[in-house]
Amino acid sequence: MSKLIEIKQLEIIIKKEQHTVVRKIDFSLDKGKSLIILGQSGCGKTMTCHSMMGLLDPKKFSISGGIFYNGTDLLTLSAKEKRKLYGGEIAFIPQNPMTALDPSMKIGKQMLETLSLHIDVSKNERKNAVLNALKKSGLGDAERVYHSFPFELSGGMLQRVLIAMVLMVNARLVIADEPTTALDVVHRNETIEAFRQLRESGTAVLMVTHDFAAAVQLGGDIMIMNEGEIIETGKASEILTAPNHSYTRSLIEASVLTANIREVSE
Repeated sequence: MSKLIEIKQLEIIIKKEQHTVVRKIDFSLDKGKSLIILGQSGCGKTMTCHSMMGLLDPKKFSISGGIFYNGTDLLTLSAKEKRKLYGGEIAFIPQNPMTALDPSMKIGKQMLETLSLHIDVSKNERKNAVLNALKKSGLGDAERVYHSFPFELSGGMLQRVLIAMVLMVNARLVIADEPTTALDVVHRNETIEAFRQLRESGTAVLMVTHDFAAAVQLGGDIMIMNEGEIIETGKASEILTAPNHSYTRSLIEASVLTANIREVSE
């Protein structure tokens, strides 16, 4: 039985410089599971996610290998076929939620447009569907959020709005690129808990981060990347307590040092 998403020999090359940023990597993820991609900036983790979402300009990047969703290679789909999947079954949560939301349009209107594109819901039921999704994502004051512009909400609240969109369209796969970077500890914990709830509901979660605390909290599997290659994979609890690769150990040591410095400065 095939996995929900399977990456086979994925390679990404910047055409102009003929520079390989991702080197023939393989991994998979099934429904209700989570995979965390860890590594320092420039290691290829974000490029991997962007290739999965079809966000890399084919004029600038050469992509080879396969990205299989339910057995279908996403790299071979037409633009029309991709529109049916992306934003619905496959959802993307970027590092900066403001880049995913129109700052000139109220949250409710944006969510209604997304809902109408991917879910067959009657006009009378649409607002209730949006409000219910906002509440499920942890936004208690859903009515206020519904009528707010993005710039009127905090970074943590905007992340919750994006998670609400995922809940609203019943996404089967969520790809989150550094979703906790701009958040304080409280909002980070709340956001990770929301991802845990998504996973428990059957959604597969792929999260890119360099935040080891977030990785520990989410749990599941971890994949360590360096210079475009996968150098270590395994259960989060095992890799973070007994890493095999020296690069992984150095990342953990740097993370602990950074956390200690932050604690002292506060």
